[in-house]
Amino acid sequence: MDINKRKQKFELIKGLILITKISLASGVSWELAKMLGSKHPYLAPLTVILSIQETIQHSAVYAFYRITGTLFGIAVTIFFIKHLEVNGWTIGSLLTMGTVLPVVLRLHKTIIHQISLTILLVFVFVHKTNYYVSDRIRDTIIGALVAIIIHIIIVPPNYVKEARRTVTQFGIDLGQLLKKVAYWVNNNCTFVEGENLIEDTTNLLQELHEVEKEFRKAEKSLRLNPFVRNKKQLLKQNEQFLFQLKHGYTYISGVLTTFNEWSETNSLPTVDRQKWAVQLQALGEYITEQANKNLENHSINKSSLDLLDLSSIPLQISIPPELESPRYQLSLYNDTLKFIEKLGTRRY
Repeated sequence: MDINKRKQKFELIKGLILITKISLASGVSWELAKMLGSKHPYLAPLTVILSIQETIQHSAVYAFYRITGTLFGIAVTIFFIKHLEVNGWTIGSLLTMGTVLPVVLRLHKTIIHQISLTILLVFVFVHKTNYYVSDRIRDTIIGALVAIIIHIIIVPPNYVKEARRTVTQFGIDLGQLLKKVAYWVNNNCTFVEGENLIEDTTNLLQELHEVEKEFRKAEKSLRLNPFVRNKKQLLKQNEQFLFQLKHGYTYISGVLTTFNEWSETNSLPTVDRQKWAVQLQALGEYITEQANKNLENHSINKSSLDLLDLSSIPLQISIPPELESPRYQLSLYNDTLKFIEKLGTRRY
């Protein structure tokens, strides 16, 4: 099964689990609210539907925001209920008064939204039933607790596998890019192909950003999750792999520019091109191999934290002895020159 099919299967399973959790938690919270005397039991499943988020931590934070906003909104509204009629102007005025302080205090926007919603509904419904305020407080708490408990005990969210899938794909794509650059170098560094490789490098950078987002999501999914076992170690292992691949991306984006500029001087010897092509091909094959191993490895292997030990790859190229000493100065000079040239570039 290739990586794209794995992703589709994962998304389908994730969606079915989410539906199951929302449905079960909504039913349980409704019955529990009725059992405790609620006249508006729909408020409990409403909180469930809103509170079940991507991770347990997200769900807990949202539930806290909803409860806080509900209590604050009720506290504001309760003083004006008997003195104001229900119409658009009183609702607008009450919403303004009730949300000014939270905005000044820079509370989270979710709390402000919940305060506004509570003010509106409490102000309208309390004129029709005296039970709405107590029901809203109780049912909101019931829904929040049920949502979090169900989220924890029924297949708690865990995005470590997804993070490993994305970093593996990134490793495979990086390896392919290295091999493409090797072929390009061995074939006279043509301009058109060089432009295509630069575009590939830009696309790979976007992919890297997506991988980093998946890792942040995976890290959050392990918080408040009581069933993580070795998942933290597995995530750390893949984070180390990603760290090394990021160095690989920095390397290939740099040498691609250097080869492009070198070829424009018409001073790139055939022998050097061939040696560099062999070196880049070896790096590409090694990274691709390690990425595939990472996908197949389902266990925690302490030695795998050194996945990309590039010392195992022989250096295919060499420089004359007289250049050994000034090579650092030349490298700094080249990097500084490129930076200054980019500073002078204007994009409109």
